[in-house]
Amino acid sequence: MKEKQNEAKKIEAKDLRCQDRQKLEKIIPLSTPYVVYIDPTNLCNFKCSFCPTGDPKLLKEVGRPHASINLELFKKIIDDISQFDEKLKLLSLYKDGEPLLNHELPQMIKYAKHANIAEKIWTKTNGSLLSPTLNTQLIDAGLDMIHISVESVSSDGYMNIANVKIDYDAFKANIQDFYEKRGDCKVYIKIIDCNLSMSEKERFFDDFQPIADFVSIENLMGWSYSSIKDFTLGIQSDTYDGLPLIQKKVCAYPFYVLAINADASISLCGNDWAYETIVGNVASESLKDIWKGEKLYQFRKMMLENRRYENKACADCYYLQIVPDNIDDYADDILSNIEEARCLK
Repeated sequence: MKEKQNEAKKIEAKDLRCQDRQKLEKIIPLSTPYVVYIDPTNLCNFKCSFCPTGDPKLLKEVGRPHASINLELFKKIIDDISQFDEKLKLLSLYKDGEPLLNHELPQMIKYAKHANIAEKIWTKTNGSLLSPTLNTQLIDAGLDMIHISVESVSSDGYMNIANVKIDYDAFKANIQDFYEKRGDCKVYIKIIDCNLSMSEKERFFDDFQPIADFVSIENLMGWSYSSIKDFTLGIQSDTYDGLPLIQKKVCAYPFYVLAINADASISLCGNDWAYETIVGNVASESLKDIWKGEKLYQFRKMMLENRRYENKACADCYYLQIVPDNIDDYADDILSNIEEARCLK
């Protein structure tokens, strides 16, 4: 019986990403974004081989600054979000870095939760900084889901993949502590399949199924700005999170997503690690003005007119294949609807 209960926890990431999806072609333009990412920090204590943040030379090449959001700016962001017509469907407190490196994260979660501006508040972490004290703070703050990325099932594996020394048993113990205290917070634990052996996969499930609500083995996803580096490490899978890879012309993200980078700039995608889709700055502008502003309109127009090659991040974005929504066939109609809405302002 216990084995069957644990087996039910195995999911694919699409089961989280694709719940109750709307037909965007029927509802664009949106008065409120569905999803807002806020990156508490773009720093990370890991140097994973498949992640752009783990490649300091690459970050220097594209000129991405080191930055973290302070609590005062975070409160301004949440207050801005409260000015939209509706609640967000999701507030994601992560993007490029390791969120737990920002010691104000529990206070941020608490402020956002009390503001009641989102249906769900999630964060994603490598889990290495979890501790009994921090676990309690995150849970008490009102976090709805935590995604924990396991990089290996051994200390040696962590050194090979993430270039970090970790006590694997202590790591597991801290996650177990979080799970036992979690209350209404859901725990999703996944590992990336970088040519995992069968025994490694079995150990992952043995170790983490008993201390998670959901577990998954994910494929490497690739990133935006794919011409600069092969983030799939030569592993060209034909699916990601259970969805097929589909070539598309138009990315749907600029029509329902905003991403607030750690330096307060605004991107249009949680995967724009190089800050190439900037349409504003939340430190000096309101999110609502940015959402309805000229820069975002021009970006959307570029995308709908099949001119994404004009943007470095979008031109050869590997991740576009993975975006669940496909609005290619409706590009002309969506552009017409957007332009009509602008005329009515």
